[in-house]
Amino acid sequence: MAARDKQSAITLTVFASLIWGTSFPGTKWGLDFVQNEVLFVWLRFVVAIVLTLALVLYFHRLKLSIFRNPVIWMIGGFNAAGFLLQYVGLTLTTSSKTALLVDINVVAVAVVSYFYFKERLGRGQIFGIFLGSLGVLLLTLNKELRFDPDEIVGDILVYIAGWCWAFFIIFNKKMLDKHDGVEVGSAAIVTCAAWLTLPTAFLAATGSSMSIEGPGWLVILYLGIFCTFVATLLWASGLEGVSATASATIMLVEVLTALALSILLLEESMSPPAVVGCVLVLSSIYLVAGTGQGEKEPVKTV
Repeated sequence: MAARDKQSAITLTVFASLIWGTSFPGTKWGLDFVQNEVLFVWLRFVVAIVLTLALVLYFHRLKLSIFRNPVIWMIGGFNAAGFLLQYVGLTLTTSSKTALLVDINVVAVAVVSYFYFKERLGRGQIFGIFLGSLGVLLLTLNKELRFDPDEIVGDILVYIAGWCWAFFIIFNKKMLDKHDGVEVGSAAIVTCAAWLTLPTAFLAATGSSMSIEGPGWLVILYLGIFCTFVATLLWASGLEGVSATASATIMLVEVLTALALSILLLEESMSPPAVVGCVLVLSSIYLVAGTGQGEKEPVKTV
């Protein structure tokens, strides 16, 4: 499959990142109006899947044979797990910390890409991995340099979500060897929605609250249309023209957008150690993604 030119790929991923950055404070605010976070994320994907299928089937951009590939179901599974962990975690921690702890997955992408795609890790990236690990630790501490008992569980959940999306990125890149970005992104939305149906149906069958207030529906529509349908297709199309590690550069734009909106609109704040952790995580993302070349290791001959 022909690769997308690098400049257009970068443009697409930047736009996707800007949109995704709004999802963190948007979800945090929306959770005040949706009683069940699992239902919340499922409805988000129901909206996205309707739009996605309408688009790709009309333009004949989706072959049903892609769903016979187990990798696309792994992509959907990792995506679903990441969203469930993030939504539950957001009920226990802040939007700003969630953005940072989720997007540290750039470190995991770089490490896995090194082994899986043979992409090189430079000294700057290795140092960035160290800074990121230290930054994650500081983000979870309060001003007394102790784990914040009110937020530590949420911090752990959203951090694990970040690792789920690291594998989501890696397997997306693998699928692009045989399919284009629109097809892979569309199939990823469909399989994620399918996985999310299982816990949603279970909770509904066991009598969990499914009430949604008016503003909650507006948030669901926004997240489904823009942060899932539009952003996923933009990002997956951009991934055609950059390496998995270089694609993670979008995280800087996403995190900065999420931080700015969380502070301005949700009036969130951080402890002094968390502020230092924020700086270290942002530096880590820049070093790991911004300095990554995504080059293949030369094939050794004997």
